Amino acid sequence: MTKVCRKNGRKDIPWFSWRTDEEGFTLVELMAVVVIIGILAAIAIPNYIGQQDKAKDAAAMAQLRMAATSQQLYYVDQNAYAGDTTDLEAYGFRQGEQVVTVGAADASTYCMQAPGGGGTFRITQDTGRPVSGAC
Repeated sequence: MTKVCRKNGRKDIPWFSWRTDEEGFTLVELMAVVVIIGILAAIAIPNYIGQQDKAKDAAAMAQLRMAATSQQLYYVDQNAYAGDTTDLEAYGFRQGEQVVTVGAADASTYCMQAPGGGGTFRITQDTGRPVSGAC
């Protein structure tokens, strides 16, 4: 059951009509926009969260490398490794967002750790670089 519009001669379907005298969006159009936004959010949010974890991992490893450099400077001066990160401040180390803790230290060895986004990283005088795991 279609009617022909008097103004422009178009066929007018009652359940889906194109009226030029009314303004606004239909419910179908609004729901389509909501669905599209939902799909985009479902794609973007997990990627954003993954990037945050990677950034925290990188920050933790950078903090550990700085702390290791300060530990070596401390060792040259004191002939032993620092047992606390506050002792390393005089040698250029500053705590960042990812807090470094000294797990163990004595005259010949040290182990420091820092939490990342996906786990904990550690560095020792033997490894020389941050690796996954705690002290």
